Amino acid sequence: MDHKIIVFGASGNTGIKICEELNSLNIKHTAFVRKGSESKIKTPLTEVVQGDVLNKTDIQNAFKTESHTDIIVALGSRDLKVLNIRSNGTRNIIEVLKSNAISSKIHIISAHGVRESWDSLRWYEKLLSNLFLGKTMKDHDLQEKAVITNPGGYHIVRPVALKNTPGTGKIHSQTEGSLPSGEISRADVAKYLVASLLEGKDGASSICK
Repeated sequence: MDHKIIVFGASGNTGIKICEELNSLNIKHTAFVRKGSESKIKTPLTEVVQGDVLNKTDIQNAFKTESHTDIIVALGSRDLKVLNIRSNGTRNIIEVLKSNAISSKIHIISAHGVRESWDSLRWYEKLLSNLFLGKTMKDHDLQEKAVITNPGGYHIVRPVALKNTPGTGKIHSQTEGSLPSGEISRADVAKYLVASLLEGKDGASSICK
């Protein structure tokens, strides 16, 4: 099966690694980025489309020229004024897909501890999550609730703490229970997500190194 992939949030730290992984496998893909962020995309097989994920018209324009089998959502923001960009952006994507009868599978980067995986956190992990990551986790929760309504299917990747370290290729994944490690490199997250996409994996998986 030939995959035609578009990456939302492609200019972020994780999104860049996803484009690098797709490029290393010679998979052509499109990066959807905000105006001014194009220079962050340096992979030769990446086609860049400008737009704002909070603007449905921009999303619709990105889908006009290509029929995508898979959509990767790696949204995030360091700007505290931009609230719920993950959930609102994902919801906008799905609404555009539905209104145009487009059946594309969505793959999102969420976080370990969201929804049913909350019960697998240790007590101190729950404490730290509530103290420092409350808004981010809530945004991921809303994002997951949105993506499971996508008619084209979905896969949720829930990594633990993301690190800007070289990938090791050693990735532990599971669907329930406490994870043996509390961190993973963004490069390994990208490797796992792309491999899962190519395998046609569904549902939700938590991952660590």
